Amino acid sequence: MKIAFIGGGSVQWTARLVIDMVGNKTLADANLVLHDIDADALDLVTRACQRVNKELDGTLHITSDLDRTETLRNADFVILCVAIGGLQAMGNDLAIPEKYGIYQSVGDTVGPGGLARGLRHIPFAVQIAREMEALCPNAWMLNLTNPMTTICRGVTRATSIRTIGLCHEVDIFRRRHLAPLFDVPQEAITLNVAGINHLPIILEFTVDGKHGIPLLQDWLEKHDVFEFVDQHASGVEDVFEDRLCVKLALFQKLGVLFGSGDRHIAEFFPGFLTDVNHRGGRYGVMLTTIEQRKELTRQRRVRHEQFVEGGDEDLSPTDEQMASVMAALSGGSPGQFIVNIPNTGQIDNLSREATVECMAHIDRLGVRPLAVGNLPYPAFAVIAPHAARQELIVEAALSGERQPALAALSTDPLVPDPTIVEPMLDELLAANEPFVANDFR
Repeated sequence: MKIAFIGGGSVQWTARLVIDMVGNKTLADANLVLHDIDADALDLVTRACQRVNKELDGTLHITSDLDRTETLRNADFVILCVAIGGLQAMGNDLAIPEKYGIYQSVGDTVGPGGLARGLRHIPFAVQIAREMEALCPNAWMLNLTNPMTTICRGVTRATSIRTIGLCHEVDIFRRRHLAPLFDVPQEAITLNVAGINHLPIILEFTVDGKHGIPLLQDWLEKHDVFEFVDQHASGVEDVFEDRLCVKLALFQKLGVLFGSGDRHIAEFFPGFLTDVNHRGGRYGVMLTTIEQRKELTRQRRVRHEQFVEGGDEDLSPTDEQMASVMAALSGGSPGQFIVNIPNTGQIDNLSREATVECMAHIDRLGVRPLAVGNLPYPAFAVIAPHAARQELIVEAALSGERQPALAALSTDPLVPDPTIVEPMLDELLAANEPFVANDFR
């Protein structure tokens, strides 16, 4: 088996995913080839992954290659984990909209930041997929990159490459929040999920076999929506903490339980990230700055440097699905996973072929989504417009036309004033110019 990791110099993802690969028997003796355009980062992370393999008595064969063609050649799986333009480009995605009074807690999925990031990443992902068509046409693309929905949709719309987007948000909610809320181990909670990435709906869940929605309603009768608003962690990672206020407020109003972190959910709605609500602060949402991301990246790099020099590191398995999905597709243990794939009918009232987040059974025969019928109307009322907007973003990224991007931004709920749309789009396109091939006529 050959696994190609595009963006393998990531100090956030690569080594952690390798821990899971090493621990999966189906992936034993696989050839893992890491590729990145940053030679220094690639060298550091490769050495860290090789030490992970050694410390865990793994049998992976881990190498790196600056040549993308050779990395992709004859691969069985291609992991996509990139950041086109890096933090410099993401800084523009946040700073330009903020000049126009638009605040984004993440800025990588929806809103002006999600649009700009999509215009950078969709063409690149499609280029990788086209190279896969020539070098490894039967491989699966496993995408970790945001904006996940539009990237996966762009690839499946423009190429023949089978593509799965994998996100950890729902599993994080189950492990860090739902399980402690009901004082049960995470294994006691089962979920049925459908929607779009970073706005998945938990249609139903059970707690030790009991229906979870009524249990959550009972909990809210005894507690406040803002129960956890003042809970803070130490260090820079506090900004990423989910304090549940957005989810619980929407659950009260809509009867819909969203499964991602509040930082993502808030960006899909008007109102949460306004000055009136302290730019999210009233609901415990903190705007993530580029300076905080730079500091977190610095800390992760230092930890990698210490680890390759013999330092200690936590090598416990993660909650990521990546290794288990590759194993299931390769004939290992089958299972149910939360995936982002084309809508072939699993969600009746969303467009066919739109990329949706859903449950699917995965085994050596492939990916079979579990049908849920129609989304409830309160959920549909939120998700359907975003799905339509995402199609506009994909159209803009693939065609190089400005009009679909303008339409997507003009209808985005974070935009408070129609007169700012064109000048803001012009600034975003100008800032993106070094990172995209299109001129967006």
